[in-house]
Amino acid sequence: MTQRNKQHGFGGGDVLAAALATGALLLAVNINVTSGQQVKQPWKAPEAAMSVKNPIASSPAGLKDAEGLFQQNCVICHGKTGASNGSAAGSLPQKPANFTDAGMMKKATDGELFWKMTTGRAPMPSWQDRLTETQRWELVNYLRELTKRGDYKYLGAAGTKG
Repeated sequence: MTQRNKQHGFGGGDVLAAALATGALLLAVNINVTSGQQVKQPWKAPEAAMSVKNPIASSPAGLKDAEGLFQQNCVICHGKTGASNGSAAGSLPQKPANFTDAGMMKKATDGELFWKMTTGRAPMPSWQDRLTETQRWELVNYLRELTKRGDYKYLGAAGTKG
């Protein structure tokens, strides 16, 4: 481990794990795109999953942790603000979910969002074996925060229109 990595809190294993996770995601995206797979059907969660309530209350610490997970694992497709404009979004067979879309997010239950990130659907991987249940529920809270931020952005823009 280099002195620079020690100064920034990166262990050799952390960097390797992040690189492997990113490579696996890019490989999965590439395989699905090159195979010509088209995902067009609506992605519906089972009724039982839709009714599940989030057991993790939103908190500043949880949101901060989830933001880090989102930036590390989700930005490549969903974009930094969750607006489905990540660097890999254009190469996917279907546009990633836009978490700043208040209409879509109002319809989506916490249980549905949790189920989708848990099970995955190509090209999105399952996060069940990569993130703990708590991390996934905290990500659901963070997705709700992204929706609020998107609303504020649009309200601010609407207020400037003449």
